[in-house]
Amino acid sequence: MVSLFARDAGRGRDAPDAIEPLTPASAGRVRIPIGCRFTARTLIEHARRYPGFGFTCDGGRQWAVAGPWRRRDDIAELIEVTPGHRRAALVAAIERSLAARGVHLLLVDGGPYEVDPGLTAELGFSLIERVIEYERPLESVQPRPSGLLVRAYCPADQEAVLAVERESFPWLWWNSEEEWRAYVASPGVSVIVGLWNSEIVGYAGFTRFGGDGHLDRLAVRARDQGRGFGATLLVEALRQLAMLGTRRVRLTTQENNERSRALYERYGFRRTRATYDIVGVWLSHPEGRPS
Repeated sequence: MVSLFARDAGRGRDAPDAIEPLTPASAGRVRIPIGCRFTARTLIEHARRYPGFGFTCDGGRQWAVAGPWRRRDDIAELIEVTPGHRRAALVAAIERSLAARGVHLLLVDGGPYEVDPGLTAELGFSLIERVIEYERPLESVQPRPSGLLVRAYCPADQEAVLAVERESFPWLWWNSEEEWRAYVASPGVSVIVGLWNSEIVGYAGFTRFGGDGHLDRLAVRARDQGRGFGATLLVEALRQLAMLGTRRVRLTTQENNERSRALYERYGFRRTRATYDIVGVWLSHPEGRPS
């Protein structure tokens, strides 16, 4: 429990109730605002499944709740914060609770939607990653020979693929096993792997939505980069999307990932105006986090 001021100087009245953890019982009493991602039932279930990820005060009039980001147990996402003068204190309570549970980072991922700069400034959140979008029309794609054997992914490849990820991507973008299994089971998703000397050295994942495609992931393990393997996987992913009738392909990447951006631009991708920021606060310093 977090204790606050004895009086609310700004309102000149007795201080509201102390901040308390959001439990299934208290979740059933909170006020659900219009447009909230939760219903009363789903908020109760969330509080039951993720204890310590939410806090409430003022008899349920104000509350904040987080959840695992991309099914990671070491990164959390701030999901809902109700308006009010105590929202920063509620989020601070979440930060302390998550830090005690070994969570390294609390973030706000706005996706394609703009994150409220006033809220993030009030919470003391700063930029974690800026994500940009590329696209290209999908015409015929010429193969790029590199000697890399490319085949379809199978479940037995999971361990090797996730090992490639940890060599290729920054810590923030690693997939958990649960997230990876959910991804490969999603409708429209295809994954290909690249082998060199019978070892998986890279992979690409892509999704088709009708006539549109999205390149979701492209990775080559660090010691094999610069050998044309990434280009081979990219071209094969585009070729397979074209065979499925895809007319346009999009992808996102980190703004500071100059190597990937150069590859995509070399193969006809052009940056769009879409940009979104991931903001947050570091709660501890995991191995592999950016300096």
